[in-house]
Amino acid sequence: MSINFFHWRIATALVLFTLITGVYGLVEYFRKKPVSPNYWGVIVIGNLLALAQGALGAWMVLNGARPERSVHILYGIVAVLWIPIIQFINRSRSGRDETLVCALVSLFEFAIALRAFATA
Repeated sequence: MSINFFHWRIATALVLFTLITGVYGLVEYFRKKPVSPNYWGVIVIGNLLALAQGALGAWMVLNGARPERSVHILYGIVAVLWIPIIQFINRSRSGRDETLVCALVSLFEFAIALRAFATA
């Protein structure tokens, strides 16, 4: 199996994972729950998926592969910033509001992952 195979499989997992993470966060928000350690763990796992995806993509570029559109690389860079974006936006929030931000950023990451998938 090639690196390209794993890059596509992780991309598929990332699209699905970020969608599930975002929807789960919205459910928790409407249940009036603060960010739980479990939810934060899910976000960290998603970010690790994005980092693995970025590492494989960087490896492919270093070995001569090029995406059809260069904006694909920009989407990859934004995807690995999932946790820093949440931390930046949530620096003055707590409780339920923090959950909403986590959910919305996760859905934003879903859109980024989907766009990256489409521009490969």
